[in-house]
Formats: sequence, C-alpha cells, structure tokens
Amino acid sequence: MKTTVQGLDGWGRTGRFIHRFRFTCIGILLLFAVSLGIFAPKLPSVLGGDGFKTAGDYQRARSILEEDFKQSQDTLLLVFRRKAGTGQPEYKQRVAEMIQRIQKTEPYAAFRHPLQNPAMMKEDIAYAAILLKGDTMKELEKRTLAFAKRAEMMSDDAVDVSPTGFTVINDEINKRSQSDLKKAEMIGLPIAFLVLLLSFGSLTASILPIINGALSVGATMGVLYFLGREKELSIFVLNVAPMIGLALSIDFALLFVNRFREELSRRSVEDAVAVTYQTAGRAILFSGLCVFVGLSGLFFFRIDYIQSVAISGMIVVLLSMLFSLTMLPAALSLTGRRLLGRGSGTGHVFWRRFAASVMRYPVAITGMVLVLIAVCLLPLRDADLKFPGIESLPEESKARIAYEQYEAEFNRLAKTNADATVIVEANQAMTEADTLRKLEELARRLARDKSVKQVTSVFSMAGMSSTELSLLLESPQRDLVQPAFTAYTHGKRALLQLYLQEKPKSGAAKQWVRDFKAAYDMEGFSYTLGGVTTFEQELEDEIRRNIGISMSVILGSTFFILLAAFRSLLIPLKAILMNLLSLSATIGLIVWLFQGGRFGLEQSTVMLVLPVFIFGLVFGLSMDYEVFLISRMYELYQETRDNDYATLEGLVSTSRIITSAALIMIVVTGAFAFTDILPVQQMGLGVALAILLDATVIRLLLVPSLMKLFGDWNWWLFNRRSAAKHQPRYE
Repeated sequence: MKTTVQGLDGWGRTGRFIHRFRFTCIGILLLFAVSLGIFAPKLPSVLGGDGFKTAGDYQRARSILEEDFKQSQDTLLLVFRRKAGTGQPEYKQRVAEMIQRIQKTEPYAAFRHPLQNPAMMKEDIAYAAILLKGDTMKELEKRTLAFAKRAEMMSDDAVDVSPTGFTVINDEINKRSQSDLKKAEMIGLPIAFLVLLLSFGSLTASILPIINGALSVGATMGVLYFLGREKELSIFVLNVAPMIGLALSIDFALLFVNRFREELSRRSVEDAVAVTYQTAGRAILFSGLCVFVGLSGLFFFRIDYIQSVAISGMIVVLLSMLFSLTMLPAALSLTGRRLLGRGSGTGHVFWRRFAASVMRYPVAITGMVLVLIAVCLLPLRDADLKFPGIESLPEESKARIAYEQYEAEFNRLAKTNADATVIVEANQAMTEADTLRKLEELARRLARDKSVKQVTSVFSMAGMSSTELSLLLESPQRDLVQPAFTAYTHGKRALLQLYLQEKPKSGAAKQWVRDFKAAYDMEGFSYTLGGVTTFEQELEDEIRRNIGISMSVILGSTFFILLAAFRSLLIPLKAILMNLLSLSATIGLIVWLFQGGRFGLEQSTVMLVLPVFIFGLVFGLSMDYEVFLISRMYELYQETRDNDYATLEGLVSTSRIITSAALIMIVVTGAFAFTDILPVQQMGLGVALAILLDATVIRLLLVPSLMKLFGDWNWWLFNRRSAAKHQPRYE
C-alpha cells in the first residue's frame, strides 16, 4: 500500500523539485560533464613529475647548480655495457665511435665522457653524461627524451646503450602511471559492476553508480587539465583522482539507489525521490563534507605531491557530491519502477542474526576488536619511513637497471653513504686570495669532521693549496687549473661535494645537514645546501612542522560536522577515536607487508608521506560508513527513542549496503596495488586495507557494540537528554 509523504523539510522539497525538472537537470549536467570531460585526455600533457619537492635550500641549490655549475638534474646518463663475446679493444672502439658521433650531431651545453676521463670506463661498463641545450625547461625535456630514444637505438651487437637519469626516470614514471590507471580500471570496474549487480539484482540499478562515477571522474580530470596549465601538479593525480572519484561516487550512488528502492516499494516515484533525498541525500552531504575536510588538512604541507593529492581529491569529492545529489535523483526519476528487482527489500535473515549476535555480546566483541587492532599496531615499532627513490620503478625497468649499475660501478659511495652539496657564497670573488684561503679552511674543517667521509673541492681537484692555486691563477699557466676552478667556483660562489659517514636516508645524516649552518658559521660566508640528504631532510621537516595543525583541522572539522549531523557529543568523539585506531593499524599492516616483502611484494621502505596521505584521505572516506550507519540509527532513534531498537534495526538495514560499498571501494582502490609504481602500490593497498578494516571490524562490530554499551548516552548533547518522543520527519 502506498503512503503519502507529509512534513517534508528542505531536503525533501529539493528532491521533489529535481523530480519535476528531471529532463532539464539531466540535460544541463550532461552538457557540463561533456564540456569538461573532452579535456580529460589532455591532462597527462600538463602534469609535472612525482611532486616530491618543497620550497627551501634544496630547490635553490638545484637552480644554482644548473645555472652556475652546469650540474642539472636534466643531465642524461648513457650507460654503455659490453655484450658477451665482444673483446675489450672492439668494445672500447665502439664506445669511442658512439661518443664522437654524439659530439658531431647533438647540440649540448655540457658533455663528460670516457675519452676525456678514462675513469669513466671499466672493463665491461662505461658511462657518459650529457646536458643538451634548451631555451626552456619544456624544450630541454623534449630534446632530452628524443635524444634518449636515439641513443638507445645506437646499441649494436657489441655494446648495449641504456639512457637513464632524472628526465628518463620521470618520463617512465609518467607513462607507467597512465598505463597503471588503465590497468586498475580494467580490474576494478568490471568487479565493481558485478558486486552492484549481485547487490541490486537489476541491470539498470547496477549501471547508474558506474555512470555516476565516470561522470565525476571525467569532469574532475577536465578541471585538473585547466589547473595544471597554471600550477604544477604531480603525475600521481592520474591515479589519485580516479581512485577517490570512482570509489566515492559509486558509494554515494549505492546508498542513494538502495534507499530509493526501499521507498519505491511503498510510495510513488516522486515521493520516493523526495524521501530518499531527505534521508540518503543528507547522509551523502555530511559524508562528502567529512572527506572534503580530511583532504583540506593536507594543504598545510607545502609539498607538491601532497598538495596535488589534496587539490585533485577535493575537486573530485565536490563533483561526486554534485552528480550524486542532482544527476542521480533525476536519473532515478526517469527509471522509476524499472529499478525494482530481486535484490529489493531490506529484510535479510543473515544480517538480522548477525546484528542480534553483536548486540548480545558487546563487551566480548569490543575486547576482541581492540586486541586485533593492538596486534596490527605492533609493526609500527620497526617502521622505516622514507622518501622513494629509484625503487619507485619496478625491478625490471631498464632505466632503473642502468642507474643502479652506474651507481654500483662509478658512484658506490652514493649507495652506502649519505651525500651533501654545500654551495658557499662569499662577499668577494673566489679569485681573491683571502676568499680562497677561507674556503680552504672550511674544506679542512669538514675533512676533520668525524661525520664526513669525503670532501671534494677545487683544492682536491686541482691537487694544491689555496696559496698555490691563487698564484697559479695569476700566472700564464692558469690554463692548467682553469677546468677544475671553473667546475667548482663561479663568481662569488664555490661548490663543496661531501659524502658523510652516515647511511643514505638515515636520521643522523639529516640531523648533520640541519646543524651544518650553525656548526660552520664563518664570517663573510653564507651557505645553501643541496643533495639528496637535504632534499629528504626538508620534506621530513615540512611534515613534522605541520602535522599538528593538519590533524587538528581534520579532527576538529570532522567533529563539528558529525555534531551537526547527529546532535550528539559522544558519537563524533567515538567516530574520531575509532578512525585513528583503524588507520594506525592500517599503517602497521603496510609496514609489515612492504618492509618484509611479503606476499610477492618487493621489499622496500614505506613512503614517509604515506601516513599523511592515509590519514588525510581515508579518514574522510571511512566516515562514509559511519555516516551511512549512524544516519539510519539516528532516524530510528528520533522516531522511537529506543537506543537498542535503533541500533539493531539500523545495523540490519545498512549492513548489506555498507558491505557492498566497502567491497566496491576495496576493489577500485586495491586494483592500484597491482600497478608498477611503488608509491601508487602503497597508496592503493593502504586505502584498500583501511577500508577493509573500517567497514568490517569497526563499523559492523565495534560501532554497534559501543552503541549498545553507551545506551541513551549516545544521543546526549551537553545538558539536553532527549527523552520526549519526537514526531517522525515524514509519515
């Protein structure tokens, strides 16, 4: 029997308005989505590198090294390897011919090779370093990649030529990221559709959430294309935006469609849309706001990668909410009763028995869940959080293999000892005798430092003291030392390249870099520090400085959103605490999996930014299930004032939808665990594990157990205890 809806609030009236103007709504939104979506394929062309950088000494040092010392990250390394069966004389002759050919045909700004320096060639391997000419960064990158392809084609039956270096590695990460996106979509979307089909039992109902996700992601990537033309965005937005957008849009649609089918069984299409908008629509708004503020907390970290995640995530959340609250109800108004299938209805014997069991043993279940979380937290004691390097690429990558071979044969210290680059800026030119004397004093102090293993300076390269060098520079024989002097000084600047006794990426090495300026303060000298150690130290410090304010914004905003949604003090506090526990347990599991190299994963450190990413992104995503579950309990409690009844029936009616939504999100995000790029693997698997823990252990076990234990105190707000029965918001 159909019932009439009375007493609709603004939400319900909005749903009724969308129903009446459904054709106009669909037309406008499709035009909007298509207008942006046509630019989505162009997005990769405006994206930058991995985005692991922040403003500071490292970036300034890099600019100085490029401009003054011709040491650019765009320098291309060519690794020459002797093939089996090739004799030494033939191997050396072929390498010499290749180098001479490059000298004749390629316009370069700098070129170092074995014909200049025999130390750049060994029995089976040699390398050359070339920096091409380019008026702009884009032009230089384009020329470098084009030359890399030509150089690789120079390989013959005697010598294998492998280009590597920052530009080649970055380009491969970009290409693999695009390929990974397609791979993840091919894995995730068909399985998501199958889950929807099994859940709804209706082809039409199963297609709508997929369409909702596709429109949201397509429009988001179009928006990001225009943003990418003005601001440098990390290549990883290609993975993050679809990962968040598909999972969230499908979740929202799943909730909305499921509630619509429930209401449709006893109401007209128009009334079903109105009630669904008033209930599920409200839940989608608060859920989306939780995700949005979680991502907004990432803006406090001035790291391009994290800010790119925040920007792409926040845009896709807003567009997912837009399409879920406009296009979706309009589409449901058109499909109407065709959405009813064998999966409609809310009475499921299994879920009722499950809910009754949880309500029967709340203390035991709470204890078991807390023990499980404690076990997952144990690996955090041995967590080794660092920034990814060449290991971001898979082991079979040619660029990675070539770079690792170069390091092993020609730069072994880089594998075993942390590096540091010191750019010294003086008040006078480096040609002045007094300035050279002070520079030599600095170099000697560094050489005596117990933490320093090796110092390379103009004096070590020229093989003479500052006095001898100064005299020679003023003599007719200055050409003897000019190459070394030009390589390590420029105007008022000088370059010192160090290797420390500490291991790369170690805390001790980063601390030495932090303390350098104070420890080596000299009148007339100022310093800019570069090198990998400085790069990682600055990023780590940026995270440590801002983690407090970021978490405060995320936790505080989420608390007030849930407070407004449920008129309760205890529910937001419990939700935040449970999220913190489950997300910490997730990080523990990721550490256990990757640092141990378990289940076929390459043994590696965990990204330092991963906990930030997980907390910023998944804290909001996991609130989806909290809002879905508690919203239904809140509706029932408002009608009955019976906490146990509201908890039981709320769990029964939402368990299936939460399980289906979580499974889809796990599939969509977990598909990225099968990709080739290590940071993307860790992101995808981290999100999937977090959702798995949250939607099962937390939302289906711990939340209802605690709701049972706290009783009516769940709904307490300051001095107000809701004892009087309210009228239902609709009848």
